[in-house]
Amino acid sequence: MSRKRPQKNPVLAALPEEQTFAEIVEMIQTARGKALAAVNTELIDLYWRIGEYISRKVETAAWGEGVVEALARYIQRHHPNLRGFTRPNLFRMRQFFEAYKGDEKVSPLVRQLPWTHPLLILGQSKRPEEREFYLRLAIRERWGKRELERQLRAAAFERAILSPAKVSPVVAQMHP
Repeated sequence: MSRKRPQKNPVLAALPEEQTFAEIVEMIQTARGKALAAVNTELIDLYWRIGEYISRKVETAAWGEGVVEALARYIQRHHPNLRGFTRPNLFRMRQFFEAYKGDEKVSPLVRQLPWTHPLLILGQSKRPEEREFYLRLAIRERWGKRELERQLRAAAFERAILSPAKVSPVVAQMHP
């Protein structure tokens, strides 16, 4: 008489495999997230350096405003694969640098967010404290572009100033 081996339950047999696969997928997603963050940091640093370069050249009168237009045309003509370096974007890079250069607390924060975030905040915030508030909150809450836009439209900064208890951790960080 032959003894039959007990059959494994296919659902139970799949569980260790599912766990292993899920762990591998998690490793892939974590690595991709880190890679995107590193690329973002490098791009923000590049835009900072370009903004600084343009700012210094215009400030010292080595360049006039027309040179930025010429630079944008040069890049487009000689390096058409380099996208995003249009005249308006080059001026945004300059504005980005000039707005955040003097603030030692805020300038490291802008490197933690996608390029659109500091630009949105810069375009819609009137004071440095307001920019810092939105930068810190966007980092802490991991806001996407749409949520940041919603918070800006809803005047979260003004509401926080009028009722600081609701967002006290961010307000406390800004005013120790």
